[in-house]
Amino acid sequence: MGWRAAFRLGSVAYRELSFQAIYATRQGQPLPEAAATDDLGRTAARRVRESKLLVSALLAGISAVAATALSPRVQIFLGPEVAPPLYQAAVLATALLLELSLLWTTGLQILPTFLGSRILPTLAVLPIPPADRDRVALLLFLRTFDLPALTVLLLLPLFTGIALGNAAAGLALVPGAGATVLLAFALALATGDHFVRRVQGSPTGHRATALRWGYLVLWAVPAFAIYAFVSFGPELLRALAALAATDPNGLTALLLCFPFPYALLPALAATPSAGALGLGAGATDLLLVAAAAYAGPLALVARWLLAAPGRLALAAADTDPRAPTARRLRVRPPAVAVLVKDLRIASRSPAFGYVVLLPLLEAVVLGASTFVNSPGPVTVFRLGVAAVATSALLATFFGPVFFATELMGSAYVRSLPLAPRSVVLGKTALLVAVYAASALLLVGFTAARVVAPAILLLFVLAELPALLAAGLFEMAFLFRVSVGRELGLTNLYTGARWATAAALPGLALAGGPLLLYALQPERLPGIGLMALFALGELAAVVPVARWWTRRWRR
Repeated sequence: MGWRAAFRLGSVAYRELSFQAIYATRQGQPLPEAAATDDLGRTAARRVRESKLLVSALLAGISAVAATALSPRVQIFLGPEVAPPLYQAAVLATALLLELSLLWTTGLQILPTFLGSRILPTLAVLPIPPADRDRVALLLFLRTFDLPALTVLLLLPLFTGIALGNAAAGLALVPGAGATVLLAFALALATGDHFVRRVQGSPTGHRATALRWGYLVLWAVPAFAIYAFVSFGPELLRALAALAATDPNGLTALLLCFPFPYALLPALAATPSAGALGLGAGATDLLLVAAAAYAGPLALVARWLLAAPGRLALAAADTDPRAPTARRLRVRPPAVAVLVKDLRIASRSPAFGYVVLLPLLEAVVLGASTFVNSPGPVTVFRLGVAAVATSALLATFFGPVFFATELMGSAYVRSLPLAPRSVVLGKTALLVAVYAASALLLVGFTAARVVAPAILLLFVLAELPALLAAGLFEMAFLFRVSVGRELGLTNLYTGARWATAAALPGLALAGGPLLLYALQPERLPGIGLMALFALGELAAVVPVARWWTRRWRR
């Protein structure tokens, strides 16, 4: 069987993967009541396609913002001291890193569905050669990212060529875009392979849980390095300009790191004069050689990628949890039990764990920056307010992911004497706990540098009712949708339509008090108005959430 036959078999397998991504019958989700009359396969394929389009739209937005930042007017605002080619390379490197991070995160999101569908173990019992089975697995994995990958490969070079007014500059970015997509796929599979072999199936207990969260933190560090790179973009641009003036050799060594050699190609194509970077012709030639030298390791990564999806799927099927040990059961309040369960699930899933850690590490990055840059108290307070607001919005935006830590809250309502409101409260408590932990981390970092840290703490408390309102709205809405339509939002990627429908109102609820505070010039009066507005939102949402979480009966 060659690639053509593998593609035909992969098309059938992709329909099964789409079906499992939406309905998750292998994970215990019942089929909708209308299964006898509806074409569920076609519905699942359409919903997965919609999710791909949403992810592709986000990637296209990153490309558009990068192209806008390449304009001379924006350069004067962000990095007037930086030479234009070096500025362009920094912007394009940031865009490549952001798209790499987003594709990597998307891969971690879809990986549980890819493994849980058990398509490859089914093919393993058929008379199919292992090489052909690996081809099917590779095509199946790549098929889940076809639209996002094409968006990176086509739009970023296209927008770059238009922004720089040079078609050759756009074409010069194609190798960098291809390397970004390849590395994103490889990172998703490599971290997933490590997760399956080292984390999945590990025993319970405090030490094992701490080890799992340690792995998750390590996986999140590269993404937060990218986040820090973007957050402190102007400072880094000024640092690049200073390094170019004081230590050209040091700057050259920095530019040898991925993805700078590929990001420099469009700048050099648009400004081909020797020494356009201010580093001399020899340094420019060295950077071109580095871009060519990366082709060797990337070829090895591509070769590894040929068999990695199939090997990972079979390894997941062979990974059995260790025999459970006798444990003393603890009786907890229902909402607390749901919260603890979600945290345990997150510790065994890189996608969910990353979402829990995202606001926490964001607070650490911004808090640590106050010690590195030594800003004044007023600047520190503004940074703290911005970081608290970002943590609130991040927690709200990823609220649907917290809901998807199991197939649906309805599964617990059917199988356990658990009220729907307990499920919603438990998941809302997780969202609030993530916000509170990240905000308190930030307050702790900035307490030594803010004249009145109590005001920052009041700001955190004033936003809390709005975040609670947003969480209740999102979780109650998704619960109502789940029990009414029996949908399976197994992850944010495959359930993007309903996740977006819940997240947008949630963001409006969480962002309303923040906007009101931004319009008030005085701190304490602004915090007071913010708190009153947030309490009003909570009072308005609670009756709606109670109505949506009435006990549902067939």
